[in-house]
Amino acid sequence: MTSIKIVQLTDLHLQADAETNYKGVYPDANLRQCLAWLAQQDYDLLLLTGDLSHAGYQTAYERLFGYLQDLPKPWYWLPGNHDDASLMAAMHPQAVDSVRCLPLANWQLLLLNSTHAPDGRGSGSVAARHLQELGIALDEAEASHIMVVLHHNPLAVDSSWQDEIMLGNDAEFLQVIDDHSQGKVKAVLCGHIHQLQDVQRHGVRYLGSPATSVQFAIKQQQFLLQPELGPGLRTITLHANGSMDTQVVRLPKHHDGCH
Repeated sequence: MTSIKIVQLTDLHLQADAETNYKGVYPDANLRQCLAWLAQQDYDLLLLTGDLSHAGYQTAYERLFGYLQDLPKPWYWLPGNHDDASLMAAMHPQAVDSVRCLPLANWQLLLLNSTHAPDGRGSGSVAARHLQELGIALDEAEASHIMVVLHHNPLAVDSSWQDEIMLGNDAEFLQVIDDHSQGKVKAVLCGHIHQLQDVQRHGVRYLGSPATSVQFAIKQQQFLLQPELGPGLRTITLHANGSMDTQVVRLPKHHDGCH
């Protein structure tokens, strides 16, 4: 059985218009750079894991549709704390405010919305009803291997300012994974952190990824960018035996200011 290759783009932070600068970059230009790279790849599925629009701008989602409409492979999006989940649901038939199950041969992806109970600073939680649905989905999954996908990171990154805005109900989420995994959950994939994370916990691999927009410096007390870094993304290859290969790809930064 062939393997399945997934590409993750996250934290696009598209502005109301394409010509607006965001923390020293033009998010649309960075996204187009990532999509140009994607066009040269052999892949099966694209995941966009939240903070797609910087402030839930409808114009940003409309431009995003324009960028994605000609992709030869399916794509799925989920909301981040900067997104407007209700607007996303109204604009596209994907059920973003639910636990979505995507069967992929021996694997199953479970996509979650982690924007419930926002704290106004960047944190968000998985709704209690969705945690219940997640537990049921894990118990009833026919696939041998599962990857759970959400925007907010459930594990700390050791930057104090970021750890204050991670998944708001991380303990409850992790308990569901622990209680219902049955060894099937192989990975949890997130965005939000604008940096690399790859850690093991109780036999589950927790992956966080750099952003297509700007990158955050690691292990900081206060917000700090790494402005020398260009757009980032992650590839994940899921194998039939439950193993996976993953790679973070960093694209060159535009130094000429063009957009």
